[in-house]
Order: sequence, then C-alpha cells, then structure tokens
Amino acid sequence: MVRVVAPHFVAGLETDGTVRRAAPILKKLVGMTDAQARAFIASKGWRASIVEKSP
Repeated sequence: MVRVVAPHFVAGLETDGTVRRAAPILKKLVGMTDAQARAFIASKGWRASIVEKSP
C-alpha cells in the first residue's frame, strides 16, 4: 500500500510494479508503472510513502 499526501487529500494505491488499484482521486495512476506513478506524484509536489500491512 502506498499513501499519497497532497495539500487537499490523503489517498492510497496498491501496486505490484504496476498500479493495480487506487482511490478515486488517483484513478489516473491505474495502469502506470511505479516509475511513471512516482514521476507524476513528484510533478504535482505530492508525497508518497509505503505503508506496511499489519500482521
């Protein structure tokens, strides 16, 4: 799970090298590679961080 933080929202997405699922506000990222998604997120000035699943 990746958490994306922007000035006006916090949302998540799931990836396995390609973005497979994303919150509605991030739907544009579905189908992008991780590198493409990182570049898009950075271009917007947003921050992304990996969130580990609880056991």
